[in-house]
Amino acid sequence: MFELHQIKQLVAVAECGTISKAAEKLNITQPALSRSLRNLEYEMKTPLFARSKNKVALTETGKFAAENAGNLLRQAELMLGEIRQFYRTHTKLIVASCAPCDTLFQLRDLARDCFDGIECETVVDDEDEISEKLSQGMYHMALFSERAENSSLIQIPVVTEKLFAMIPENHPLAKKRDGLFFSEINGEPVIPFPLKGHWNDLLVRKLPDSRLLYQSDVESFDKVVHASNLISFESDMLQIDVENHVRIPVLDREALITYHFAVLKSCKDQFADLLRLIKGGALSTPGRPGRGAPL
Repeated sequence: MFELHQIKQLVAVAECGTISKAAEKLNITQPALSRSLRNLEYEMKTPLFARSKNKVALTETGKFAAENAGNLLRQAELMLGEIRQFYRTHTKLIVASCAPCDTLFQLRDLARDCFDGIECETVVDDEDEISEKLSQGMYHMALFSERAENSSLIQIPVVTEKLFAMIPENHPLAKKRDGLFFSEINGEPVIPFPLKGHWNDLLVRKLPDSRLLYQSDVESFDKVVHASNLISFESDMLQIDVENHVRIPVLDREALITYHFAVLKSCKDQFADLLRLIKGGALSTPGRPGRGAPL
């Protein structure tokens, strides 16, 4: 019986037009590809190529076989995707978030309890990527920094998070205890959060003229923040408590976010218990609790 890699080779020849170009695309030698295709013809008990001294070309039967081979590959990819999705659904839950916040880890633990200790993996990703991967079934549930524009999702506001600037006491901006706008901080060197996520993406957008002094890990971030006289940031979920710094709220609208829990509507029954807990306020701990929306 022929093998799947031979089917891929037949499709590559049809797409590339020649065996030499197909061999280059497949990253194998031309003689190896020719032998494999001869074996395929033997297994099919049908000639697929017309061979002359200087040319090898697909026959009409070969073209028909290549077309069907392409359909077979697409079916194989679909089958593989469904098998992987079945595996993820039954052996592991992937919980994605726009930021590495406490609520992400609370959600992970809550999901683990609801699904009898099933393995739960947390991922921090770009929000557009999260939305797409939720729709594809690559992620099972997620936290967005605002309501996502995706009609296929059930979304529940769960908790808010507020951003604060940590300003050195001797800095001129420290006098503005009632609040600061990003435009007033822009141009100053700052120490961003040590982990990727929504807040760091926001700092990049709102502080284009600032030098962002990234630290490689949480420990380095903590040491530099406490030892330096630079501006840094914290939130009501991530409090740093730096001596000789003033905690000042950032007044821009984007500095207050409401995390939204999301799952696919098609998975409503599967996640019914989890949805019921979240709607009841199970994630509304840090910041100010959001109000659950009807399912």
